[in-house]
Parts: sequence; C-alpha cells; structure tokens
Amino acid sequence: MQFSVVGSARLVAFSLLGSLLWLAGCGASAPPTLGEAYVAPTTLSLRSEFAQKTGPAVLLKHGDHLRIVDVRRRFVKVLTDRDQSGWVDSAQLLSPAEMEQLRKATEQALRMPSQGAATVYDELNVHLEPNRQSPAFTKIPQAGSVEVLTHKILPKNAALSSGNAISLITKPAPPSRKGKNEKAVAFSARPPNAPAPKVPENWLALSAERVEASPVPKKAPAPLPPPPPVAAKARSKNDKRPGHSNPDAAAASLEDWSMVRTKDHLCGWVLTRNLTMSIPDEVAQYAEGKRIAAYFDLGAVKDEIKGINHDWLWAISADVAEFDFDSIRVFIWDRRHHRYETAYREHPIEGYLPIRTETSDGKYFFSVIVRTADGQSLLRRYQFDGTRVHLLSKAPYQRPSGFDTGAAKAEPLQVGQMQARAPRPGFWRRLWDSIKHLFSR
Repeated sequence: MQFSVVGSARLVAFSLLGSLLWLAGCGASAPPTLGEAYVAPTTLSLRSEFAQKTGPAVLLKHGDHLRIVDVRRRFVKVLTDRDQSGWVDSAQLLSPAEMEQLRKATEQALRMPSQGAATVYDELNVHLEPNRQSPAFTKIPQAGSVEVLTHKILPKNAALSSGNAISLITKPAPPSRKGKNEKAVAFSARPPNAPAPKVPENWLALSAERVEASPVPKKAPAPLPPPPPVAAKARSKNDKRPGHSNPDAAAASLEDWSMVRTKDHLCGWVLTRNLTMSIPDEVAQYAEGKRIAAYFDLGAVKDEIKGINHDWLWAISADVAEFDFDSIRVFIWDRRHHRYETAYREHPIEGYLPIRTETSDGKYFFSVIVRTADGQSLLRRYQFDGTRVHLLSKAPYQRPSGFDTGAAKAEPLQVGQMQARAPRPGFWRRLWDSIKHLFSR
C-alpha cells in the first residue's frame, strides 16, 4: 500500500512537470516582435543556429520582409512571412524607413535621362550607395549593358550614410590606475619648497659697479634681407579645384562612382572604372585615355562605301574633379573622306550632368550646364543642323545639389534598443530548450 502511494505521487509529479514543460513550449511558440526589417543584399543566408559555422537553412532575397524576435550583439533572429526562423547579420538588413526611401530613390532614378549605355567585362555588383561597404542588391552579368545616369566623387574611406546603427549602451570609462593615484597623493604630500633668498640691500651699488666695468658692446650687424619667394609651380589648365596643391595626391584619395539603371529597372551605384561606354571605337579612340562621362547619338549618315554611320556628341573629363566633365565635342561623319571629323569643340569648361537632347524638324538640340569663372551656373542651349553647332541661348540655372535619396536620411535599425526590449527566457523556458536540444541530437 505504501508503494502504491509513493508511485502515485511520483506519477502525479511527473505529470505536473510534463504539463508545465508543455505549457512552456506552447508559450514559446509565438515570440514577441521587436521590429521589422528587409533584406538588403541580393541573397542572404538564414542560419538555423546562432553560430556562424552552421549551414544555411533558408536563402532570402533582396526586399524580403522579416520580423525581428531576438537580438544577440549584432545578430538578430528573424521570422519570414512563411514562418521560417533563423539568424542573420543585422548589418545586411534595412529598416522600413530605409526601404521606403530606397523605393522613392528608385522611382526618381527611373525618371532621370540616360547619359549613354555602358558594358562590363566581368560580373559586377550594384551597391545601394556609392560605397564599397554598402550591400550589393543586384549584379550586372558578364558583358551586360546598363544605362549611366550620373556620377559622384567621394573619398575612398567615406562613411555610409545609411545602414545599421548598433547603438548599444556605452561602457563607462575605466577608472584610472591605482599606481597613478598613489603617486599623485604622494607628490601632494611633499613639503613645500624653500623660499628664495632675499635681494641684498646694496644691490644698486653692486649693479652700478658692474655696469661701469662692462665693456662697450659692439654694434650688431645689419640683418640680411629675406630670400626672394620661390615661384609656385604652375597648375594644370584643366585643374580648377581650389585648394589642391597636389592634384595627383588628391585624385588618388578619391573614387569615381556612377549611378546605373539595369534592364530590370533597378538603379544603384558601381565604380566608374569598371564601365566601358558603348560608343564606337572610331570615336572612342579620340578620348586618349580620358573618361567619357556621357555621349549621345545626333543622327544617322548614309555613306555609299562605309554604310550607315552616326554623328555623336560626347562629354569627357581629363581628371577626377568636382565637376563632371571639362570638354564637349561633336563628331560628324565625312562622306567624302569616309572618316570622323570634329564639327565643334568647347574646352576647358566646368560641366555638370545631366546633358539633355531633343529633336525637332530633323534638327538636334542639346543643353549643357556649365559654371563660369565667377561661380555662376548657366544653361547653354545648342542646335546641330547636321554640319555645324550653333549656340542659341545662355540662361542662369539653379543647379541642384546632386542626386539625393531624400531630404533627410532614413533612420536605420536600432538594434541596441531592440536588444534592451528583448525578453530574457525564464527557468522553464531554458529547461524546455535544453530538453529539445537533448532529443534533437
């Protein structure tokens, strides 16, 4: 009888423990949502465990919506819309505000006029921002073609304007070492220095004797005239950047980025040096190593021997500068000599993109934004009639500050705040996790 009572008590205890564990497991099935995020790169591996060595469980794509349920340092546990859970690096995620800003920036870029087509030799990543650290959300395939929209010059080590802000609580400054405090106390406990000796009462007589016995000083030689100033090294004619005493060193610390538009109507940033403008080689050879910033087709010309050729307008830059190009040039096809010749050239100038072209009654018109020596921006409008270029007008122009994704940068993910709100598991939750981990081996 005693054995049956003890056995019944144990059975009740185990039943109660099992019920508590079951309730703990049921309660853990719906973790609270700490925030929302979107996938930034092209693909992102969703790992089933926190450790980096675990294999990827799910492959996410750019723009996928995620719910953040837990935070450990810079890594977050997320739930997909298909209830798939795993861990990802928060640096590869965008906040809802950043995703909305990216969509608006894409809509703005899709309305920008093309400045010419370009190709790539190898597969090339397209970044969200003109920065090597920015996530790449798509790729240009090998030998793929894109449209160039604008370009921007930035330092190589420029900081990201967006991205995750892991604002964890700042640790307090460590206290000063004990040895230094002890030395300071010991130094302050020293006795004061002895007072300086008093001046003798006959100091005037002693000074008079020394002055009378001293020899007459010789006259100091006249100072030599200062050397003539060394003439400053002449700057390049095309170097108009103020304050750059060493243009080569300044250019080496800068990077040229171009905004491109893919065939899938996606817009992003790539390094300009990886692009090759798709202008015919017969015209591109006249660039002589300079960067072709933009080019435009000004009409077809039929040659009885060489076939169909085109007239071209281009803008080139000889150096990495604040402005986009320093020269414009119009090439026409000479049907008599069967070659390209220059119909119009203007340099040096400080030109800015975009260049706009239009046609009317078989004539081509194009507009160029330039800045004069006094700092005023002008919009120059030209007409090309097939053989010559005519300047039609000059008008003051308010040049925008450049392509911007918004008036203010969107707020990134506040991972630190999410970590402070994340609930810590209790005893039953940890016990249930340990039992599940034990049986999952």
